[in-house]
Amino acid sequence: MDILMSLHLDPFLQLVPKRAEALLRRLRAGIWRDRSEITVTATLPTPHHRRLAEVRKEAREPVPSGTAWGRLYDQRWFHAALPGFAPDSGNLYLEWRDQGEATLYVESVPYYGFDPAHRRVAIPPDTRELWIEGTCCQSGIWHPDATGLSPQGSRFDGAFLTRRDDAAWAAAHDLQALYDAMLFLRVRQGPRAPSTPPSFGPQPSVDNTTPLFRRLLHLLGRAVDAHDLHGIDAFRASIAAAMVEIREQRAVVRAVLTGHAHIDLVWLWPERIGEAKAVHTFATVNRLMSQYPEFLFAYSQPASYRAVHRRAPELFEAVRQRMQSGQWQATGAMDVESDTQLPCGEALARSFLLGQAEFQRMNGHPARLLWLPDVFGYSGCLPQLMRLTGVEWFFTTKLTWSAVNRFPYSSFLWRGFDGSEVVAHVTQNVGYNNSLDLDELDANACGHAQSAVHPEFLHPTGFGDGGGGPTEEMCERARRLCRLAGMPEITWDHPEAFFERLSERRDSLPAYQGEFYLEYHRGTYTTHSNLKAVFRAAERALQIREATAVATGVVPDLTEPWRRLVFAQFHDYIPGSSVAEVYDEGIPELIKLAEHQQHAAQQELSRDGGSWHVFNPLPQVWRGWVKSPDSSEAEWHELPPLSGVPVRDASVKMKSPAPVVATERSLTNGRVFAEIDDDGWLRRFAIDGVDTIFTGPAARAILYVDRPANFDAWDIDRHTLDLGIPVNTPAKFQLEQASPQQAVLAVTHPLGGNSQLTLRYILQAGEPVLRIEAEVDWREPQTLLKLHFPTAYRGVNARFGAAFGSALRGQLSGNLATEAQWEVPGSRWAAVSHDGESDGLAIITEAKYGFSARNGDLTVSLLRGARIAGHDDHAVAAPPSLSRLSVASPFSDQGRHVMRLAITRYASAEAELNPAALADTLFTEPVHYCGEPYSSGLLAVEGAPTLVPAWAMPVDGRCWVLRLHEVAGVPGRAVFCVAPGWSVCPCRLDGSIEKANTPLTNSVDFRPYEIVSVCFSRESEAL
Repeated sequence: MDILMSLHLDPFLQLVPKRAEALLRRLRAGIWRDRSEITVTATLPTPHHRRLAEVRKEAREPVPSGTAWGRLYDQRWFHAALPGFAPDSGNLYLEWRDQGEATLYVESVPYYGFDPAHRRVAIPPDTRELWIEGTCCQSGIWHPDATGLSPQGSRFDGAFLTRRDDAAWAAAHDLQALYDAMLFLRVRQGPRAPSTPPSFGPQPSVDNTTPLFRRLLHLLGRAVDAHDLHGIDAFRASIAAAMVEIREQRAVVRAVLTGHAHIDLVWLWPERIGEAKAVHTFATVNRLMSQYPEFLFAYSQPASYRAVHRRAPELFEAVRQRMQSGQWQATGAMDVESDTQLPCGEALARSFLLGQAEFQRMNGHPARLLWLPDVFGYSGCLPQLMRLTGVEWFFTTKLTWSAVNRFPYSSFLWRGFDGSEVVAHVTQNVGYNNSLDLDELDANACGHAQSAVHPEFLHPTGFGDGGGGPTEEMCERARRLCRLAGMPEITWDHPEAFFERLSERRDSLPAYQGEFYLEYHRGTYTTHSNLKAVFRAAERALQIREATAVATGVVPDLTEPWRRLVFAQFHDYIPGSSVAEVYDEGIPELIKLAEHQQHAAQQELSRDGGSWHVFNPLPQVWRGWVKSPDSSEAEWHELPPLSGVPVRDASVKMKSPAPVVATERSLTNGRVFAEIDDDGWLRRFAIDGVDTIFTGPAARAILYVDRPANFDAWDIDRHTLDLGIPVNTPAKFQLEQASPQQAVLAVTHPLGGNSQLTLRYILQAGEPVLRIEAEVDWREPQTLLKLHFPTAYRGVNARFGAAFGSALRGQLSGNLATEAQWEVPGSRWAAVSHDGESDGLAIITEAKYGFSARNGDLTVSLLRGARIAGHDDHAVAAPPSLSRLSVASPFSDQGRHVMRLAITRYASAEAELNPAALADTLFTEPVHYCGEPYSSGLLAVEGAPTLVPAWAMPVDGRCWVLRLHEVAGVPGRAVFCVAPGWSVCPCRLDGSIEKANTPLTNSVDFRPYEIVSVCFSRESEAL
């Protein structure tokens, strides 16, 4: 009888796991040998990141092991000479030990990235010197070996040359795969089966376990015996035979691995570190592709590709060659992985247009996949924008973070608000930092609800959030785990190939219509109010600049300003979930961008010797008070869309509306009546004699203790809403202005422990709204400030503004999905009404995005005192001593804020009261200039009160695109009133004409929530 067989007549199979565990430790200990430390020198750390060519001749100093260096986000260049390296010795590795992230350069080209998941790399033969770019920033944050930075900086623990025993390396991975399969089966043997063998004492019996589990223990024991008797080669042969025996002949489901490295462009680091992470990760992936030909990788975000091209052009060329060879796929559709709730619709559209132009340049064709694994909710306009830009498929992992209701599908048709459909795949039970553990694979397989229809699931593999992507260990595991002991079939493939196969089953897939509301991270609609305000101002400035180009016919290249605005849409930027350094750099940039575009617009309109004119930058009629800079008298004007007219033009001057009458407690302008109670809150509000049905004091401030269980900057927890403290402090009244044109009634309250709130009720003659300006000196940590408008409008749904449309969400208590939506995003407006939406109340804001509606109580969130990212208890938070910032407070929003909003009666079919239109007209002022009249050709859009003209996008000096979007869920026909000499025809999102013979038309039919683009051109130059 075979000696190995005779040895396994022993009945104590329960002892095998401890033997296998011990052998695994021995094998791991034998992988690395001949380890010797090498001398390292380095330049001084600098906050400015420099290229290698700039520092080669710079003075360097020795860097002893165990010393710390740098302030947070500093760069430092390290150098090591290898004079004794023998070219023929082979198998030599560099081991780099530093808390921060580093990138190895060989022959001046990024070669490999070091981080907690990537510690060693093989050195090419004939290498004589090494350069290493270090950054004082923790990487690989989800890796168990990530330690954070020391209070003194990034601790350098030495550089070493070592050799790898490839036989021990391979044997360890063999045993690890079989051992993990045993553990995977072990926990499924019974409710009390331990996940790992106990250290001592009785080992769990194998009685009443499955035959497969006992057989696996038997095979594992035989392999350990083979090692003990005959060494590694015999062990590997035994393991190989065991794997063949327990490998399923045919798996029920397939795990499609795609190499993945989710890089946060900003988050716990500023932009320059995000760029360094892209170089670091791309270098690692390029190296892995040389070692593992089957390994495939995909990456989105053209912003990262541009950064790599600028910082390391040779590496970018290597990546481009990997794309051509088919190992690397550039896909994702958007320029950055953008937040989709906070940007306006046009800003979202530009992320697609910019991104697809870049993918076209890199690939020769646009991306077919929208890749957004980590966004905090997904707008219902995305399917439509995708189809308008050539994108057919959608992927995310984030919906598995929802805390109350499980998303019902994994593979399905996502139908947007307008009915546009895309094929979607959502991973369940796993995220985007998968390391190929069996539990991860099993969780994703079990969560694949549509596996009977489509027996594949996508499994992004690699460390993300700056972690450097896949590792050699992951590639080794992928070679071994396929169909092992009931595991899925495993294969590397690109995501677009996965979706090609999924699309073949689209007729069998379920459909899901509407937005994807993430039941988590609800605080991101409000955190960092000042950031959101300057972001919105930058959007508005670009809107004005492009309107100017449309009117004048002088079209500037705005690619770079748009790229910077789109960069700010990144999902850890505009939501306010990044560290203070991001906003210390980003807010001034956005302010400068807005100021530059505003100034450029005015300069372009101005002409020497002209008279005073006023320009309406909106593609809809603007009504309001206009005062010439050379006059003290304002007059009521009605300005045509996208036109510049003389201030004293009789055709736009209208009869003055009824004057405003003000008292210490009331305001009226003949249409609007507002009354304030003795406590300073709004008691009555009426328009055209129709009273809003308030059920209590309105515009009332309530403070909430705001201490989320996790992720302070991200979250508003449900318990927060049970901890509200109404502001009951004495009110101080002041009638600050009382003229026929405008009255301002200010009410001031002490707020919280150290703050002050002034609400200014502002009424202008002629306007159908009551403006409210909230000025807050905010000094409240971990506190949320809301304004409440309790009403009797208890329709089933409330309506919230959204990018290119609106979203209906439940507002009546009881339904679980509705209850989970205790704070929701709104793109600058929200409304409650009776069913039918014929009467209600709307709130319109300049730059507020967090709302809630429950049983008629409509609220808007003004400010939070959230603990800023990087200052919380998160394991990756850096020591404050390393920062160069002098941050006065670790809490957001501390300081003075002025926030503007308005209320009006909500009636979805009345154009004058359309809140989506008012969100532009109330807060976008006409531009005064000295020059000549201008006309864009658009006079008006008629017959479509819910189709909002939103943006004018220049194409060239001859034509421009009018963007409109339907906001109330009703179809219709719009008629364009066009000036003589102009023509109109439908066009694509980018302004191109679908067919050369597209008929000219002055009207267009539209469906509910449709995004409509039409091209205006002069008839003599019509396309």
